[in-house]
Amino acid sequence: MRRVRLAFSDFVGLMLEPPHNVVLRALREACEVTIVGMDEKPDLLVYSDFGESHWRFDGLKVYLTGENMLPDFDQCDLAFTPADVPGDPRAVRLPYYAQTSLDLGRLVRPPGFDPSAELARPGFCAFVVSNPRSPERNAFFRMLNRLRRVDSGGRHFNNMGGPVPDKMAFIRNYRFTLAFENTCSPGYTTEKLVEPLLAGSIPIYWGNPDVSRDFDPGCMVNVSDFPDLESAAEHMLALDADREARLRLLRSPVFAGNTLPACATQGHVREPILRLLDTGKPGKRVYRHRRLREHVYGSWARQTWVSLSCRAESRLWDLGFRR
Repeated sequence: MRRVRLAFSDFVGLMLEPPHNVVLRALREACEVTIVGMDEKPDLLVYSDFGESHWRFDGLKVYLTGENMLPDFDQCDLAFTPADVPGDPRAVRLPYYAQTSLDLGRLVRPPGFDPSAELARPGFCAFVVSNPRSPERNAFFRMLNRLRRVDSGGRHFNNMGGPVPDKMAFIRNYRFTLAFENTCSPGYTTEKLVEPLLAGSIPIYWGNPDVSRDFDPGCMVNVSDFPDLESAAEHMLALDADREARLRLLRSPVFAGNTLPACATQGHVREPILRLLDTGKPGKRVYRHRRLREHVYGSWARQTWVSLSCRAESRLWDLGFRR
């Protein structure tokens, strides 16, 4: 069995831990992997967005991110990002949902799939968010909540007396779940869409304009298909009163062609890494500091304004200003 010495840097949270680390999952199926320090001559360094320690390493480097970021090949030799960069073999499209969701096979519909029991759920709509920095998501929640109460179980816009201890258990009680991404950008599909689908709740989605590349449009309500947020909210109320329409959504295949997307397979990650190890040479490095989602917001000033205004909106909600 092939032996590979790996180092990791600039990660936070579960992304670095098995089974959540997609690189480890993929390589361990075919290789004997040893994790070493960056100064212990690894065959490959895998780094992410939360620091710049990787600047000290001059060997083969792989950039792995679940954030809404573009690859920068002045800093790495191979990149796994949500973005698609056609024609560049160094860029591998790997949406965040494919990196972290371990139960995707459950969403391939078996013959005779019958979700009719989900129609009787007691709750109308769930919302579980902790990050306030999404003006579109904030606006839609508040608009729909004015028309009919939306139960918010996260830290943001909470109206349940405090954060719920188990997100998946919470949304299993609801016919709909608001599944808005933090930002709208091609390729950026996260667990926010997958979780309600796994829980049997209809996702009300906003985000990736190319979401139908991997997902069947019939399994969700895509807010971007409506002329404005008001129309989407009104459609939700009409849909809630139409059992047959809801049943069609629940019966729909989740994935395009009812087949697990190629980007969610282990070989999609493993094969480019092994090619890099076999044939790659470290490129010339030109380093610069990168802001998260910099290509979405543009200037630092705009990104700061969006963050501050959304945080203020969340704080006002906590203080009781809820209209």
